[in-house]
Amino acid sequence: MLSKQAFHSGRRAIIHSQRLCALIHSESGNLPERHEDRGDPFEDLANCINTTEVNLERISKKGKGIDSYGNVSKEISDTRVTMTLSEHNKERNYMDAEILKKSTDVEIGPGLSVNTQLFNRFFPRTSLSEVVKAVNSDLQSCTPETLAEIDAYLDEVEKLDPDSEEWDRMTSLIPHPDENRGIKYDFLPRISDSFESYIQHSETLQQLVMLGVDLSSVQKFPYIGNLLIRQDFKKDIVPKLLYVKDLGVYDHNIGHVLTTNPYILEDPISKLQSVVDYLKSKRFTADMVSKMVVRHSMFLIMEVAQIDSKLGMFQKLFHLKGDEMRDIFSINPILISHSRKKIQDLHFLFHDIWGFDQSQLQAIFLKCPLIFTEDARSTVQSRLEVLYDMGISTQKLSENPEVLLGDQHQVRRRHAFLKEIGRAHYDPEKSGYVSLQSLAMYTVDKWCWKINVPKEHYMMFLKTE
Repeated sequence: MLSKQAFHSGRRAIIHSQRLCALIHSESGNLPERHEDRGDPFEDLANCINTTEVNLERISKKGKGIDSYGNVSKEISDTRVTMTLSEHNKERNYMDAEILKKSTDVEIGPGLSVNTQLFNRFFPRTSLSEVVKAVNSDLQSCTPETLAEIDAYLDEVEKLDPDSEEWDRMTSLIPHPDENRGIKYDFLPRISDSFESYIQHSETLQQLVMLGVDLSSVQKFPYIGNLLIRQDFKKDIVPKLLYVKDLGVYDHNIGHVLTTNPYILEDPISKLQSVVDYLKSKRFTADMVSKMVVRHSMFLIMEVAQIDSKLGMFQKLFHLKGDEMRDIFSINPILISHSRKKIQDLHFLFHDIWGFDQSQLQAIFLKCPLIFTEDARSTVQSRLEVLYDMGISTQKLSENPEVLLGDQHQVRRRHAFLKEIGRAHYDPEKSGYVSLQSLAMYTVDKWCWKINVPKEHYMMFLKTE
């Protein structure tokens, strides 16, 4: 969770002090004095030392001397270390080799180490591998005990100043494996509702932006944030992009596809290919599949059995032929992923409540299938009530289903205006005919031009309504 620069700078003071303490201990057999370095790993041990006098006079080893920072500086000829401990501390066995061993940094991977004494203080019941795995996951698989320990550790870290040595010491406790995958962390927030805190540290997010992905829309998808900030762009993302391109999606549409369905980046290519193979087995052409992916690609992350069941439901409800099915769903793939219950509710509303027969329902679905993506109660029901008050028959509605997609207040006002001027008959065989579907279409300017009425007359009518 730290950048490599912060990681190494935070460990430097600890490593230097260990070099000096190890040399002193090897010569004297006694414990060294605690240096005034907040990164010293002997913190707990040194708190128990009451009296310590370290006298570095000469170093007689063959070779090399050490400066006050623990660095090898020059060759000198002799070493004599004098250390005096109080009687109280002599009684306490802090000379145990195991304790000394626990206070040192332990290598856990290439370029990564952790102070085990500090680790054991915060995580007495959890292993290092379990903590690292838990911190870099969504924490949903943690036991309550592990989660409590992690929360306590992170709470302590959040209280510190990010520019302090104590921050470096605490945040170097748990190295983040993603540092080796090109993600430069600066101890990022554990919880966030946007990518703002991560975009500067994640190459994957930066590359997605360059492809035209709208991250402000993507971040609204549940659980997608945990996925994207941990994926490696070249290893995890690029193969999916090449696959989508092989489906016939042009480069300028890839950003739109990922914005509307980022879950494509989660499923394996074999899963996506199984859906494509199923559609081709139903005689969907490659061109149809590519258009479906661009228009609404959510069907790609569905199970093949779900898609087959959904297509079978549509065929049964509306008595569709194979060619009709392919034409409708290649243009309106959103129907495949739409709620089965909402579609059945709308069918019940039209057929059982308002009395549309099967042929009329089929005509409505073939001409305007998106009606069946609307909400049955709050939207379609109120529109049908307005049209019923206007005296529109079910047959007329089946011939002009587009009117069911318009704003009900707009339809009502335009119908009232046509009724005022004597043209609200909607019969193409009579003079002054105005199509029913035009009530739900066009802007005011265009609609007035279509029915050959000055806009001022219509606007004056609205003021007196």
